[in-house]
Amino acid sequence: MSEYVTKRISLPGGQVVDIVYFSEAVAAEAGATRRAPAGGGGNSLALHICPECSSDLVYPVSWEERDDDAWSVDRRCPECEWRGVGEYDQDEVEVFDDALNDGTEAVLMALRDTSRQNMKEDVERLIDALRDDLIQPMDF
Repeated sequence: MSEYVTKRISLPGGQVVDIVYFSEAVAAEAGATRRAPAGGGGNSLALHICPECSSDLVYPVSWEERDDDAWSVDRRCPECEWRGVGEYDQDEVEVFDDALNDGTEAVLMALRDTSRQNMKEDVERLIDALRDDLIQPMDF
C-alpha cells in the first residue's frame, strides 16, 4: 500500500494510542485520517520479528536516540527469551513503531471483545436469576 491511515485514541488511564489502519474501508468507518507511509529500512527482517524463533511479538525494552537519525534499540522476544541490541535508522524504527501500534490495536480489540462477551454472560445469568426468582431483598 502506498498509504496508511491512523486514528488517535485516548485510553482511560490518560495514555494516547495511535491506531494504524491498512484497510481504507475500516479506516473510513473509524474516522481515521490519512498519513504518509514510513519508508522501508532495508533490513531483511522486521524489528518486531524474532531472529531466533520468528515470533512477531518482539518489543523494545529500551531505546536511545543516536546521531544522524539513528536509534539504539534493545529488543526482547517473550517467547524464546532472545534479546538483542542494535542500531537502526529512523525509517526502520518507524516501521517497528507501526508494528507495535498494530499489536496495541489487536490487544485493545481483543480486550473489548472479551469484555463484551463477559458482560453478555453476566447479564444472561442475571436475567435467569430474576426469572427463576433466585434474587432476594437480602442479596442487596
